[in-house]
Amino acid sequence: MKELAGKVAVITGAASGIGLATVRALGHEGMSVIMADVNEAALKEAADGCTADGLTVRPFATDVSDFTAMQRLADASYDAFGAVHLLHLNAGIGGGVSLFDAETANWDRIIGVNLLGVVWGIKAFVPRMREVGAEALILATSSGAGAEGNSYRSVGYAATKLAVVSVMESLYGSLAAEKSPVSAAIVFPPLTATSLNGAPANMKFVEQFLQSEGVPAMLVKPEQVASMIVDGIKRGRFFIRMGEEENTRFYEGSHGAEFFAWSERVITGRSRAQLSDGDPHDYLW
Repeated sequence: MKELAGKVAVITGAASGIGLATVRALGHEGMSVIMADVNEAALKEAADGCTADGLTVRPFATDVSDFTAMQRLADASYDAFGAVHLLHLNAGIGGGVSLFDAETANWDRIIGVNLLGVVWGIKAFVPRMREVGAEALILATSSGAGAEGNSYRSVGYAATKLAVVSVMESLYGSLAAEKSPVSAAIVFPPLTATSLNGAPANMKFVEQFLQSEGVPAMLVKPEQVASMIVDGIKRGRFFIRMGEEENTRFYEGSHGAEFFAWSERVITGRSRAQLSDGDPHDYLW
């Protein structure tokens, strides 16, 4: 999708972090943006700020884990603008879950937001996109936990973000098989200063923890990720992620060679283990 001006985007998780930065980036490209978020107060403040900067946005409070709410979001989006050209299913949460206790509510919530929020978005929007038959893109946000092996210390987050990859691959294949002008893509942000761990400032502690565990992660800004997303949309990338070129262009070269060596090791580690009857020891982090 090389031309963005005059088109319509819908972004979930749009009140802060990567979502809000992407709203602004696409708005400056000339897109009208429906901003969806479950936090109504934060959403209004974010939308008011965008409007004050001359961007065309419409806020719509939405719990992405509720399919009926996602259907209402789709109805509101088409009622407001008559079309949706870009759907960015970005809403996500962290939070601790365990495999060794009887607690289930947190599992329900993280699966509902991180995984079903993507599935319900596809179900609510894609049939209309297919019916219209115009160029459109569905974009979902995964994470390093979905790309670079399984982070077993954050099992719920890692499991859902890896599942998002599988869903989006299936969506891509289904649309490609019918030669649809609608397509799919996945965003893999680097470690980003968002509210995933309660507040953006807390992500510095996550960065320090990961580095202590041997993961050469470096914290980046949501605005940098948004620039990579816009570039990836225009270039038609399926895996919108940071390679060495993107590191230079968007992240000021913040990630050294050791990061890319680590990334390659863990990404290929799963395949090597499966092909050689190995085990997860060398790629879990």
